[in-house]
Amino acid sequence: MSSTRTQVGIVEWVQRCASARTIELQLAAKLGSWIPRVQPAAAKLLLARHARHHAGHVELWDAVVPLLHDHAADPRITVPTLSEAQAVLVATDQPVDVYDEVDALVVATYRAWSEEATPVAERPVMRVLDLVLRDLDFDAQEGHDLFSAGR
Repeated sequence: MSSTRTQVGIVEWVQRCASARTIELQLAAKLGSWIPRVQPAAAKLLLARHARHHAGHVELWDAVVPLLHDHAADPRITVPTLSEAQAVLVATDQPVDVYDEVDALVVATYRAWSEEATPVAERPVMRVLDLVLRDLDFDAQEGHDLFSAGR
């Protein structure tokens, strides 16, 4: 297929970007909520830094969500794999589960989107995915290493 032809329509990208924004916001909130409850200070700092990364991802997604005047973006998560990530996120009470399970689902989703994005039509989305995936890969390993050591 030519790189000038899109595989995914603009309405679908609106829903994907809105779903990504929502899961990133929920991840930031969940990680941030654990900061007062964990020890040692290194764990607090790691959670604070990673919560800020997710909040930054929200800002990145906000910047690329296509604006459709006749179609409002749904604030709910409409992507099945991100819905699954959301369910795990809501159910977990351990940071390691976020790093091992939730992040894995989010990363897999974003990688699939990267494969479907085309440079001409979705280059801004591709830039966001590149930045976010780098953060998530690094943060997931760092969080796993710290929080799985206590298991």
